[in-house]
Amino acid sequence: MNWLRTILDGAAMSLLFNAVVGVGFLLWPQAYSTMFPKEIRKAAAPYVDQRDVKKMKLLLYPLYLLMFLYWGISAGAAGVTGFWNLFITGYVEMTLVSVSDFVILDCWLPGKVRHMIRGAEGCRAWERREWLKTLAIPEHALGWTFLVCPLSALIVAGVGSLF
Repeated sequence: MNWLRTILDGAAMSLLFNAVVGVGFLLWPQAYSTMFPKEIRKAAAPYVDQRDVKKMKLLLYPLYLLMFLYWGISAGAAGVTGFWNLFITGYVEMTLVSVSDFVILDCWLPGKVRHMIRGAEGCRAWERREWLKTLAIPEHALGWTFLVCPLSALIVAGVGSLF
């Protein structure tokens, strides 16, 4: 296991992930409302253009694929071998992405972008406490920890094993 490489790869992909998601939000803010708490989704729904939602998905899905491929190939190139070492490497790297997503996109950004989502400007869900309670903490404490990170780790282990 190469801890320095794992942390550096995780940090690099965290920066890339947050930058791409941030640019995507600037391009199609209304489309991103489909991933927000229920109150915001309902209020913004009349203004959501499905073509923009497709563009958002075309931006995000390849990003995930790129991250998994990079991590798997990078771990293999760094000499990380064995399923469990590759699994732990992928899990740690995706956990770093999760933490950066939580801090930047869920703690810092929502209060600054609420004016960009038409129809949902006055929703109570934008308040920090409500946002953390309904979206950020459940998503990152449960969803990412027990679903996204392990699945990512399996993909990274598979790609790394193939490499």
